[in-house]
Amino acid sequence: MKLIYRKRNLENYTVRNIPKSVLVKDSDGKTVIDESSPNYYYGTIPEYKIDREGNFILDSNGNKIVNTIDINIFLKQKYDDMGLFTDKPFVPKDETLVQKPQNFNAFTYGRLAGAPVDFYYTNKTIVNGTSDDKLLKQVKSYRKDSSGKDVYVPNLNTSLDDSKYNGVISEDNEKITYKIGANKNNINNTGVEFTTFKNEYVKTTDEYGRNLTYLSTNFVARNGGMNEFNTSLSATTKKEEYLGVVFKPEVESTVFINRGIADVFERHAILSEIKSTNDIDTNRGGFIRS
Repeated sequence: MKLIYRKRNLENYTVRNIPKSVLVKDSDGKTVIDESSPNYYYGTIPEYKIDREGNFILDSNGNKIVNTIDINIFLKQKYDDMGLFTDKPFVPKDETLVQKPQNFNAFTYGRLAGAPVDFYYTNKTIVNGTSDDKLLKQVKSYRKDSSGKDVYVPNLNTSLDDSKYNGVISEDNEKITYKIGANKNNINNTGVEFTTFKNEYVKTTDEYGRNLTYLSTNFVARNGGMNEFNTSLSATTKKEEYLGVVFKPEVESTVFINRGIADVFERHAILSEIKSTNDIDTNRGGFIRS
């Protein structure tokens, strides 16, 4: 076990301003501070969050918000890859269970003999929220329109992974909808869907107080939980000689072809093959784009 020490300067959380509402006139007509006022917190750390006038800050339900002193602690962990699994033929149990046991929990029961794969499915989980628009640049075309703006082509896959799909689903005058990290053979049920609004901007600051401005973006992941798209039943074993081996051996070879001075002009020469702006994205399987 490792002890982690963190320091916080309580002065940063201590109230050092005096609201005008606590200033009153005494019998001599002098302005004094009414320390008995419920809005007077000078020199203290209030139990609940307050504004500069000493009024409680309320949440969306009208409740007071507890004043906390937050400490960021970054937890790290290390794990060792056990190595490659080996598929092994097996004969499943002849009798398949029809009814799931009461209160069956796959994480508690583990593997249940005779249970079909759908016993292990969990309730569908949908995760949604808001984000910035930094992933939008991953799905743009390499073309520009007549005004110099980025072009977004529906169904154009910009992922460098042949098994994945990063691309635009649809676009209109108000928004762009696109998927990141989807399986290209099952785009609708995989990946995270983002919607970036063209005319809505978010202004905020980063952790260093610098101003940030980006297009308002919503995201939703509809394929959470264990389901038919990410769960299967199979028998896997470990071969002792493969312990610690995390991937199959790969042999890499580099072939260099010296084409003389013509090599310098190769990409320029390819431009002669382009007959329309669409070819910028698709010519030679995306060679120019890559």
